Formats: sequence, structure tokens, C-alpha cells
Amino acid sequence: MHFKGGNSMISVLIPTYNAGKDIFDLIQMLYRQNRNESELEIIIVDSSSRDNSLHTVRSHFPEVKIIIIDNRTFDHGGTRNKLASYARGEFLLFMTQDAIPKDEFLLEELVRPFQDKKVAVSFARQIPKEDASVLERFARGFNYPAHSRLKTKESIKELGIKTFFNSNVCSMYRAETFVKLGGFPENIILNEDMVFASKAILNGYAVSYTASAVVFHSHNYSLKQQFKRYFDIGMAFHQTSYLLQYASNEKEGFRMVFNQIKFLAGESKYFIIPRAVSEVVCKYVGYNLGKKHTILPLKLKRKYSAYMKT
Repeated sequence: MHFKGGNSMISVLIPTYNAGKDIFDLIQMLYRQNRNESELEIIIVDSSSRDNSLHTVRSHFPEVKIIIIDNRTFDHGGTRNKLASYARGEFLLFMTQDAIPKDEFLLEELVRPFQDKKVAVSFARQIPKEDASVLERFARGFNYPAHSRLKTKESIKELGIKTFFNSNVCSMYRAETFVKLGGFPENIILNEDMVFASKAILNGYAVSYTASAVVFHSHNYSLKQQFKRYFDIGMAFHQTSYLLQYASNEKEGFRMVFNQIKFLAGESKYFIIPRAVSEVVCKYVGYNLGKKHTILPLKLKRKYSAYMKT
């Protein structure tokens, strides 16, 4: 992997596919950031979108660089590595097309932790969009609390596998360290962000959860979508099974379920509890099937997975 950078520029790198209006809102907010535009570049790798989103970008933001790939070649790690190879910035900010900065201070806050030379990654807090369900609002609050945290190798004893939690929905990387550690793993179905964070931490670097940097991001998944998503997460953990030695993902999951039901009861939203239980079942079954995906026929794996292509 070759990197062209070496200055104070931030390269915002966004994989897109049928991004709709979200991509306009995202880029508009990026250009409103409290930062000189000459210190910012935006690069998109688009998986041959069929909607009007690329026309929108070209019409309103002609300075944005767009690279088009065949959607059959998209790979969570490999495509992002491709994006990084075009970047000139000292810092690489990977975002998804549906993450919208809350204010004009996102970049400023994400960069701040890098004053510590040991910090390799700084990722943002995610808060729910206006249309988010009650369960999705709880999940964002549980996974993305209001207080920041610096995670190092010493954090493993307390946090276990959560030490490596990181999200490319909005995550900034020191480019020099990103290249030094080999970038993201390729041909992995999901979790490329978490794998990189684990590699950084186990090599003596730190990962900053930067709660002062905030994006709107949430999904109201159906039960089928939850099953497929967690099937892929299970597959990803099977592919990176070394991570599971640090903790049981099920333990963390049960803690979230307990707090979720406690939250619903406290809010007198008892009628939502059956839906919450249904989601838990779909996630649990999907995740455990994904971890055992090697025993399943290829036809079933394709049916159960949201991302599997071959």
C-alpha cells in the first residue's frame, strides 16, 4: 500500500452506493467544518450507483474526487484501502454515506486526540436520527456514551473485546500509522475497523473514542435485516477468531439486553419488550450461525448474509 501524504490535510474517504440525499447533506456539512478548505479533500469510491447521487455530487461539489468501481468488487477492507491509496492527508477520515456531522466541529474534535503521538485512531460518537426507533435510540446511547475514552493495551483487563471497538461510520486514522500497520484486512465480510483497532492496540498504540465529535447515524432494521447483519458479524468473528480470546461477545450482548429491558420498563414502554426480545433472538441466532458458517451450504450462506457475494 502506497500513501501520498505528509501534511496537515485531512482526507475524507467515503465509499458510496445509491447514497440518495444523504451524500449531499454529508458533503455540505463537511465543507461547513471549522477548517480551511485547502486542508480538506473529499474522495468517493462509488460502487456503480444506479440513483442520481453522483450527478448531485458532481453538480454541487465539483472539487470532490469520484472513483467508480464495479459493485461486485466492493470489499469493506479492500475498497477502503483503495480510497486511502488516493489520499494526500496526514489524517484519513473514513465515513459512511449516511453519517451526518452534528455541527461544524467534527473534524476539529476528531483531530485533537492525535496530539498524543501514540494515538492511531479517533472515532466519533453516533447519535440517532430523528426517525430512530426507541430500541435504536437505546442502542446508540449504550454503544456511544457521552464521555470520551482512550483505549490502550492496559484497557483489555477491564473492557475485554470492547477495547477494540471502533466504527468506520466515522473514524479518523493517522495515515503514517495506518500504512505502517498494513491498513485494513481484505476479504473480510465486516469488522475491518475493529480488526485495525485491535492491531493498533496490540502493537502499543492507542484508540480514542472521541465523544465530543458527533455524527447523526442510525438504522431502523427489520428482524430479517438484524438476522443478516449479525450473521455477517458472526462470520467476521470466525475469520478473526483471535479476538474472541479477549472476551465473550455473548456476555456483552446479554449486558446490553438486560439494560435495554430495564430502560423500557423504566420508561413504561412495556409494549416494546416483545419486539426487543424478538430482536435479541434474531441477533443471537444469526451471530452464532455466522460463527459456524463453514458447516453451512453455500446457498444458505448467501441467503443468510447481507454482504456475501461468492
